[in-house]
Amino acid sequence: MVEDVYDWWSRHPRAMDLLYAVAFLGRESSIRRRAVDTLAPAPGEAVVEVGCGAGRSLRQLREGVGPGGRVVGLDASAGMVRAARERAREAGWDNVHAVRGDARGPPLPDGGFDAVYAAMSLSAVPDPAAAVRAAHGLLRPGGRLVVLDARPFRRWPLRALNAVVVPVSRATTNWVPEVDLPEAMRAVFGGCTTEAFNGGTVFVATARRNG
Repeated sequence: MVEDVYDWWSRHPRAMDLLYAVAFLGRESSIRRRAVDTLAPAPGEAVVEVGCGAGRSLRQLREGVGPGGRVVGLDASAGMVRAARERAREAGWDNVHAVRGDARGPPLPDGGFDAVYAAMSLSAVPDPAAAVRAAHGLLRPGGRLVVLDARPFRRWPLRALNAVVVPVSRATTNWVPEVDLPEAMRAVFGGCTTEAFNGGTVFVATARRNG
């Protein structure tokens, strides 16, 4: 179960830090900042983060929407939701909330958000394409989806490493690399732009719901 795997990660935050350090090849902070800058949360907006985990991005999202906006973190793992709620409570953010739910059918209002953000999460959903469709439903007309995620090595000789990287990632994060997330976004939204990092293994994809 996805939630069981991430409940374990929620109890071992230092191990998750190491995992991300490897996944981002030491560029986690700068790439995450680039992804949030691409989302460009604005004062007063309502933003949902799908797969918020322990809340690594909540501060940046909250800084964007300001005290007049709203940030909702969604995660399937009870342990991750507890950690995200604790982070928000300690920071004193009364407009930041974390709820437990499935990204394929989130317990949130359709058309209730200006932006949806997903960082290293959609590729761990059992059906990533269904999660993209659900994200589309959460957005108001003109709203945008920004996805920060990873995919297997795309060029030789590094592609040879996929024989090890893919099965290990499946076992430790429920990774579903067969689904091309940018292509799934194009299919649902009618278009998608992608910026690649680290030889294409990490990307930031952006799509907008037609207004």
